[in-house]
Amino acid sequence: MEKKNKWPGGFYSLHPAISFIYFVVVFGAAVMLKHPLYLLTVLAVAIAIAVLQDGGRGLVRPLPFYLLMALIIFISNPLLTSRGRTILFYFRDLPVTLEAIAYGAIFAVSLLAVLIGFIGYNSIITPNRFLYLFARLAPRTVLVITVAMRFVPLLKRRIMEIIRVQKSQGYFLYKKKKWLQAKEAMETMHTLVSWSLEEALQTGMSMRSRGYGLGKRSSAVVYRMERRDWQMLVWLAVTGLLTLIGAALGYGRYSVYPKLMLPDLSYLTVLHYACFAGFLLAPIVMDIREVMRWRAIRSGM
Repeated sequence: MEKKNKWPGGFYSLHPAISFIYFVVVFGAAVMLKHPLYLLTVLAVAIAIAVLQDGGRGLVRPLPFYLLMALIIFISNPLLTSRGRTILFYFRDLPVTLEAIAYGAIFAVSLLAVLIGFIGYNSIITPNRFLYLFARLAPRTVLVITVAMRFVPLLKRRIMEIIRVQKSQGYFLYKKKKWLQAKEAMETMHTLVSWSLEEALQTGMSMRSRGYGLGKRSSAVVYRMERRDWQMLVWLAVTGLLTLIGAALGYGRYSVYPKLMLPDLSYLTVLHYACFAGFLLAPIVMDIREVMRWRAIRSGM
């Protein structure tokens, strides 16, 4: 079911193809870039999108786990590798270098940007929109991907329901023997798998009876490219193309090994970063402008 849009004229209301292209570039930048300033910009934009879309509710629960993963990477990288020329100290006869610490920090920021970016992605590219974009190209493959993405939170909710019912029947008492607890856990998994397979079979039979994948697929929701969609597409294309040209010429690159590279502050590098930031900040500017517009309308009532 398509969610209700928080800001009717914001980034969520754009054509799904534009949003999907934007997130592909964001994830690609988070994975491929090594420049600290560029990566921090991607991370800040990912956080801003997640907050603007649902007020940060989807970010609150997984954030401690994400930070813990990033911290583990940051600490473990200089302890597992001794690459780099600038030795700071020795840990159990292993040299800990400044370059290894810097690379661990860069890797941690990159991971955070990807994980938090997916929160905003899931808020904007809903399963219905994903099906709309790709179901005509590969209906069965897209259906499998959509169902797989849906099953993770669904199975979590179902297993909690099963455990609540079983506890009311005397299951999972701590004074029981270990083999009884293991038997009850297996019964829980059996119930979960049986429930899920039965519903999946019913869903598949229902979809087959409706002719899913047999002919040209229609959609209950039709998205059309409007003027603001074309404007956003042109802006993303121009700033993205300029960023790619600059990257091909060597701007925005950063080297950690063998010696930490000093940041380039030349005029063309600053211009390249401005194009990169202009690409990333476009949806945030759009959402903030929509927030201010609606606040002005409400204050005038």
